[in-house]
Amino acid sequence: MTTCLSEQTNSNSAMASVSGRSTVTSLDGESDNNLATAHAHRAKQQVASQFSRSSQSYDQAARIQQFSALELVKQLSSFIQPPDSQHSASQHPASQHPASQHPIAQARESGLSHWLDLGCGTGFAVPTLIEQGIQRITGADLAHGMSVTSHQKLAQLPFHAVTADAENLPFTSACFDGIYSNLMVQWSEQVRQLFSEASRVIKPGGLFAFATLGPRTMHELKSAWQQVDPFVHVNSFSSKSQVINDCEQFFDIESCQQQEVVQHHKNLSSLLKELKAIGATNVNPGRRQGLGGRERLRKLDDAYRNVCHSRLGESAREGPTAPSSQLSLTYDLIWVIARKREF
Repeated sequence: MTTCLSEQTNSNSAMASVSGRSTVTSLDGESDNNLATAHAHRAKQQVASQFSRSSQSYDQAARIQQFSALELVKQLSSFIQPPDSQHSASQHPASQHPASQHPIAQARESGLSHWLDLGCGTGFAVPTLIEQGIQRITGADLAHGMSVTSHQKLAQLPFHAVTADAENLPFTSACFDGIYSNLMVQWSEQVRQLFSEASRVIKPGGLFAFATLGPRTMHELKSAWQQVDPFVHVNSFSSKSQVINDCEQFFDIESCQQQEVVQHHKNLSSLLKELKAIGATNVNPGRRQGLGGRERLRKLDDAYRNVCHSRLGESAREGPTAPSSQLSLTYDLIWVIARKREF
């Protein structure tokens, strides 16, 4: 099986190809030289470590991530055309040639031959993407534990995984027909560099479909912590306009949608456990290490319930209103379909 990996990357392969099926490659840390600041370096290591530790528990807890992944595929589906849905040979006489009717040839013509799943995690979206007609997928994730997990899960699919930095991708230029990326962009400390790298590895005219988190994500938890201490406990995320502005430096925007989705938890303990299980990491400067002792958690619980009760009348755009005894947690989801310019 051919890959888009550079020769240097291939020499660092940790697991060999298995009959052209799922493989995983581990990359050494060349990308660290390109990090702008020591904070970015530490934050990146922290994110990779946390997500690696959560790789075994992730699928059971990642409800919002899975909802977002399927919604992104749904939005993407209107922009891609599987080979079997293309015009018939009678409408295009040139396509009557046997070679052009081969599934692989059709996939290449339709831009579905080879895609990158950037921030692939456990590979949840891969089977659904293949159902859309994509012939082969390479996954890339900063967390090696996620790459290994996706390799184990998707061993029977045309899937190859690498452990790689989205801001310094180990692939040759213009080697992918498109990129799919679900809830990874928000973890980048250098978003424009990420978009630049995505543009570099996509073929001209290829699609970049991604989901990210907006500024109202976990606003209840942020408000509750502000009543407990002055430290930063919840990440800050870019607005839709900022995301679009950064993306438009390299892509044309085809579609952008935003929606708030609210989860409900029976108590603070279950809420925090789920965040830990999905690898949610606080990478902001000024953060406090750890959650603190029982007294601080009791104060947080009281503050959180006050926040939820004060906003009980607010209606969510997704799902039923939470019972007053439950705690709500908002995710501000942004889905973008962008296209690399032809020139």
